[in-house]
Amino acid sequence: MKMPRFVLAGLALALCLSAPASAAPAPKKTTLGVFLATTLSDGQERFQYAEALAAKLTESMGRPVAAKSFGRYEDFSRAISDGLVDFAVVEGWAAVQLGARATPLAWASRPGESQQRWAIVSTQRGSVKDLAGKRLALVKGAGPTDPKFVTHAVLGGDLDAQRHFKLAPVPNVESALKMLEAKGAEAALVPVSHVPKDKDVRVLFRSSRLPGAVLVDLRNHRAALDTALPGVGAVAPFEAFARIQGKEFEDFRRLVTQGPPRRQPVFADAADARVSTQALVRAEELGPSLPSFAGDLAVSAEQPDD
Repeated sequence: MKMPRFVLAGLALALCLSAPASAAPAPKKTTLGVFLATTLSDGQERFQYAEALAAKLTESMGRPVAAKSFGRYEDFSRAISDGLVDFAVVEGWAAVQLGARATPLAWASRPGESQQRWAIVSTQRGSVKDLAGKRLALVKGAGPTDPKFVTHAVLGGDLDAQRHFKLAPVPNVESALKMLEAKGAEAALVPVSHVPKDKDVRVLFRSSRLPGAVLVDLRNHRAALDTALPGVGAVAPFEAFARIQGKEFEDFRRLVTQGPPRRQPVFADAADARVSTQALVRAEELGPSLPSFAGDLAVSAEQPDD
């Protein structure tokens, strides 16, 4: 027996009303990248930091954040080009090398270390000048920009790294120190905080203080990050993020790419010439004075008598 059409329509309407409302679409997952090949020297420490920070951001942003840690700059740069990373915590020098692809937002500093210093270490005695033509192991970045960072930022423009050393790029700090230990390089460039306590390793040079890790936006998440950062707080081994003020990062970018400002020449102060005024008013201090012989040389107007 066939049911009337109005009965079928009523059943369909009842089923629609009894069905649960469709769930709201899940928030889109974002990806946090971490490239800290020099600030954190241990790979396991870098992985743990990435996971812990992603968990804090997930809670603060109200959306799932996945973490991805990178051990090499080229892998990190390729992931950005492929659109696989939305924001990241990277080395300050790496943020400079990313150029317009990255928008710096905040510093990530270790306790008691708002900025870090770099050291040139060696197992040999002597000075940096004695390393002329020797191999210097350093963490690899964007290739052509690496010598500029060493020359302009680390050495303050006093020495051309590419001409003075034979630069030996390595993936991270661990590799640089192992290369030094294995005699694969005569020196290594590492942050001062990672200088080995081994008595055979000597510090030949310490740089001035330079920015360390920085949080950068890569895919227009600045507004969400600005709102979320106050709720993130400290994530070991870093303190809470400190927002970049004014032109702090632009000044660092200019230092790396263009070098320090030209130093003003230093002039020695000339000794003041002091004239004794007493000699001008006291005749006895002028010393002996001879009469003028100009009058004896004058020609007489009178003619001699013959």
